[in-house]
Amino acid sequence: MDFTCPLCGKHIPKELLVIMAHTEAHIIEEIKKKHPEWAKEDALCKKCYEYYKQQLRLD
Repeated sequence: MDFTCPLCGKHIPKELLVIMAHTEAHIIEEIKKKHPEWAKEDALCKKCYEYYKQQLRLD
């Protein structure tokens, strides 16, 4: 079954999704700035995860 990333809308195989760990609170905060409706339980695709992780490095 495919997974639809709630951030970018991309369809990916469910086994490729990323579930946010509590220890990644800083990445969660960055995502919430642009997507306040998103909850970490919703997961996200790896591409979006890497994007928001990179945004923290650029700040």
